[in-house]
Amino acid sequence: MAGGGAWLLLSGSADGSAQQPRVTMSMNSFRDAEPLKRDAAAVDGRTPLDASGKSDTATAHGRNTAKREQIAAAGMHPHPDPLLLEQSDLGPLPVIGKDGRVPWRVYARPYSLLDERPRIAVVIAGLGISETMTQQVIESMPGEVTLSFAAFSKNIKKWIDKSRADGHEVLIDLPMEPIDYPASDPGPRTLLASVPIDQNLRQLEWILSRATGYIGVATYMGSGLGTKPRALNPILTELKNRGLLLVDTRENPISLTGKLAREMGMTVATNESFIDRQPAGKIISERLAKLEIRAKDHGTIVAVARPLPVTLQLLKPWIASLKGKGLALAPVSAIATTKPK
Repeated sequence: MAGGGAWLLLSGSADGSAQQPRVTMSMNSFRDAEPLKRDAAAVDGRTPLDASGKSDTATAHGRNTAKREQIAAAGMHPHPDPLLLEQSDLGPLPVIGKDGRVPWRVYARPYSLLDERPRIAVVIAGLGISETMTQQVIESMPGEVTLSFAAFSKNIKKWIDKSRADGHEVLIDLPMEPIDYPASDPGPRTLLASVPIDQNLRQLEWILSRATGYIGVATYMGSGLGTKPRALNPILTELKNRGLLLVDTRENPISLTGKLAREMGMTVATNESFIDRQPAGKIISERLAKLEIRAKDHGTIVAVARPLPVTLQLLKPWIASLKGKGLALAPVSAIATTKPK
């Protein structure tokens, strides 16, 4: 395990206090698509309704012409959809619509159900901390790459707006207690196994209130909490009831997070490869080659990466080569399922 931590100072804390948050990054964690017709997309693309139940064209198409054109190019549903939100004292929270629409489907990047090629989903997590690397990831990666942002990042709303305008579906990192907490610290608002359930749920609400337009959460660390069903079940239940999907990064191979989520009928995508667990060019290239083999063998595979220069340098040409190899780069929502792994 290539251990290590980094102190990152943000100007002001995420919740507006003067305290400077302490963040330890885990070294072990980790547009070419044509517009799709709605009946060929693996998302719920229905036009949102206004409070009276009528179609709200202004909401559906957005207010900014330039951004509207960018969103339309990838078939992305505008956000926030007012009927998929509830207002809380912390901010807006996602909810399942009265018409049955769920946020993870509505905000997902459309993907053709007619594409039968083996699918590879790449999730780049830990975004929003480094401004430079976050900007580079959004602008250099194709829209099919799913992006996940640290909830405490200062400009998370801006980054999510930009990501979705460029065709990326987005997640929020869910900081969870690791086995060696607090020596390893996922950062502010970490969900802990030792605190009362309602305290964790309050922390979860804060995380979910930080932005809109995301499809779900990606577990961050969690090797400790992920083995504690009593503490974990209420968190997963809350996520499911809000219509969100879960990307189980499985930093701990014996984590119960994905298993418990599927047992309660939650939509889950399970990470099967940390692309840059060891941030060395040769090792990353070997892992990418193995992804191709496993995708062809199993039909789908999910991999997680971090916003590192060496990772982006190798990912870009590798992604460009997939089409010629009979493989498809897919958003993680096109691979997530409720079926047992």
